[in-house]
Amino acid sequence: MWSTSKTPGRHARHGRGGGALLRVLRTIDDVRQQTREWRDAGSSIGCVMTMGALHGGHLSLVDAARKECEKAILTLFVNPIQFGPDEDFDRYPRTEEADFRALAERSCDAVFAPSTRTIFPAGERSLGDVRTRVVVRRLTEVLCGRHRPGHFDGVTTEVHLMLRLVDCDRTYWGEKDYQQYAVIRAMAEDLALPVGVVPCPTVRDSDGLALSSRNTYLDAAQRAIAPTLYAELRRGARRIAEGGAAIAGPTKTDIAARLLASGFDRVEYVEVHTRELGPVRADTPVADLRVFAAVRLGGARLIDNVAVAEVDR
Repeated sequence: MWSTSKTPGRHARHGRGGGALLRVLRTIDDVRQQTREWRDAGSSIGCVMTMGALHGGHLSLVDAARKECEKAILTLFVNPIQFGPDEDFDRYPRTEEADFRALAERSCDAVFAPSTRTIFPAGERSLGDVRTRVVVRRLTEVLCGRHRPGHFDGVTTEVHLMLRLVDCDRTYWGEKDYQQYAVIRAMAEDLALPVGVVPCPTVRDSDGLALSSRNTYLDAAQRAIAPTLYAELRRGARRIAEGGAAIAGPTKTDIAARLLASGFDRVEYVEVHTRELGPVRADTPVADLRVFAAVRLGGARLIDNVAVAEVDR
């Protein structure tokens, strides 16, 4: 059950029977005190940053943090400033109780789950309201950045703040959101932040669909179509692996056409970039390439990517 205390160093906890207890931190003072206690004890800290509605992909990041660090903490915050005015902030799934249970069962040490007012005390609810922004150029101007103006500025602004609050050694990011990982890594490098940004493999359902909180928007018929995204990206990546970077252009066109024929409502983009999200030339080594796509299916926007080097030839 839940318990609360205002005694310094003690916060709400959740756990089962003789299992691990999850420390729930709600305030900035709470999370700073907790990480300071861990630091004073000489513990390394791994952090997973999420918007909640946790699934196996998120929990695999917790597993990675627990394996590589002595303490694991997850942040759970639906960040309003990374949503555009016509996006799904209000209906984004919020499942805090279930998330806490899953984290306790995974032996996560703590979760930082602040209110919106805690993170944005001046009442900021959109990127335009924010006084100070963290902006990563170039990497945010391709792929999702072209279709979601300001999205990555909202992500980097909030993640930079969270990194300052949590004071972790390493932070873990799923490769399903590869562009987000690349942007966060660049921010950490450019600002000389003392944190390692660690990529982790995409976790998928048995039919190949990448796990995502937004998969809950799909009805049964749409869910049956959705795995085609990964299948077509793999097929295209294999084609590039066999034919070289010079065929990236026609391969993108072919993937997009096949996705539409499979029942997706709209293809926002199919693109091929290097691992650093740079442009592709005819002589670019295929081992350096990834194939990316974003599609619309019913009320869901689905993204995925495949590394050409990882497909079977």
